[in-house]
Amino acid sequence: MKKNTLPATLLFTLVALLSFSVWALGSRLYSSEIGMYTICALVFFGLGGLTLIPGSGIAGRKAVAGFCIRFALGFTGYAAIWTAAWFTFRNTFGEVIGSFLGLVILVAALRRGVSSTHDFLTAVAVVFLWHTLGYYTGGLAYQTLQNGGVFAVELPFDRATVVTLARFSWGLFYGLGLGYGLVRITRGHQRN
Repeated sequence: MKKNTLPATLLFTLVALLSFSVWALGSRLYSSEIGMYTICALVFFGLGGLTLIPGSGIAGRKAVAGFCIRFALGFTGYAAIWTAAWFTFRNTFGEVIGSFLGLVILVAALRRGVSSTHDFLTAVAVVFLWHTLGYYTGGLAYQTLQNGGVFAVELPFDRATVVTLARFSWGLFYGLGLGYGLVRITRGHQRN
């Protein structure tokens, strides 16, 4: 593992936790599910690209700004496609197809201007694999902490606290998975 992979993954995970806090803590900023998803995406849009810089090898103000803009555009595409698929199907198929197609857009945006050891399809597969592991591990933790599923755990807290912890657990695993996958494909060197 390259030495800057862990810090970049952890920074991305912090952004994921900040994003998921919109859902975990609730907010008066949104009155609908689409509003919540929009605010969550805006957190990634604004901060996600910066967190990947330590693991990317990108240096220089102009290169960093370009990378962050590409991340914001790519993440916007990912979020729009995922949300559309979720609202269309509202099931695992919607989550998977939305994630895959959205990640194709995100990976395409991130790879512009950065050399990589992976071809495009391999890069999409790497990000999709880690994203999926993180997303569904988070979903399992969300269910488990609320005393559900095969690994049910009954926590000694009131219901509201348990729900909040469960929502943050989903954000934690989602951030670790997607962050690690993105760091893996953005490692390389800046193209001139």
